[in-house]
Amino acid sequence: MNTFDDDTLLRERLYRIGATAPVPPSDPSEDVRRGRRRVRRARMLATAGTVLAVGIIGIAGVALRPLVADRATDPAVSPTSTSSSSVRRAESVAQALPSTFGLAINLIFERDAALADVPDVVMKPIQEKTDEAVVTWTEKVEQIDGGDQELADLASEIQQSLAALPETRSKVRTKETLMQGALAYSALSDDLLAISTLVPYVGDAEIDDEIEALGHLGPAFRSLGAQRYIMMTALSKREAMQYSGAAGADALSKQEFAELARAEAEWRLSLSALYSSSSEPQRDSLDQITKNTASNGAVGVPAQRAVNQVLANGDLDRVTMTPDQHTQSCTELFRGLQELSNAAADELIADLAEVD
Repeated sequence: MNTFDDDTLLRERLYRIGATAPVPPSDPSEDVRRGRRRVRRARMLATAGTVLAVGIIGIAGVALRPLVADRATDPAVSPTSTSSSSVRRAESVAQALPSTFGLAINLIFERDAALADVPDVVMKPIQEKTDEAVVTWTEKVEQIDGGDQELADLASEIQQSLAALPETRSKVRTKETLMQGALAYSALSDDLLAISTLVPYVGDAEIDDEIEALGHLGPAFRSLGAQRYIMMTALSKREAMQYSGAAGADALSKQEFAELARAEAEWRLSLSALYSSSSEPQRDSLDQITKNTASNGAVGVPAQRAVNQVLANGDLDRVTMTPDQHTQSCTELFRGLQELSNAAADELIADLAEVD
């Protein structure tokens, strides 16, 4: 049994995100006070092991990229007074965020569908939806004001990855290159989510809080995606084992359990930080989405309650959800957060327009 309580997780450093990452603070508000973390892109090398092990490390590892930089104390990115240039740039990036989040989520769903080996009749409309999101995002990102080299470089890398999307789709549907394709999907969605951390501060306390909140959405989406993949894999494996007459107790390996613990810890911290820095309307939305459990890992949502049952018990014995039920609950959570992200971006755009 893989039972880990909160004290054990902290003692064993399973709250560490990635092998070289700093341990997140136990109080999410400390992370908010230190300023928004900027996610930088890092290529992950697949390690030796079984296909399943590489899959779990690759998908969860890419989704929880450890390389971050805290630049809140840098006057260049944390101004003490508003400037028209920073306001215009912040507004242009904010206008691209709804399509950015939408495309990233579509890529996560498409990746998971491919890994689940869904038939072409199911995959085709998923890919078409992604393709539509690519067109929308491309139009929006071209309208972002220049002046931020990091953002320009990131956008360029994303566009290159999108150009290679047909190749990625081919790889993930071929057994020999499946994990390469899955890693490419994860890297691309991760890069898109990193854009939310590159909205420049403008020097207005209330607006900068809104920018802070948007920066926490990327890690929240990434960690939720990692949990979704691990749980989907484990529940499907259990179902297959039960169908064949096996007990199903070994459906989740120790390594998968540890990855799930890391992902849930990052999710909990990101969600709590998002709640702390959001405006009152967005906090109300989070309360509705999470059934008033935003500061407790959204355990009011069935999918997240199942994750916590696994972490508390060490196996899937207490989880009664089927793979489809868990996927549906997790998808509803994704969509709820997506609606919140759109509303938060619209709120920021409106407030920036008043300042400008």
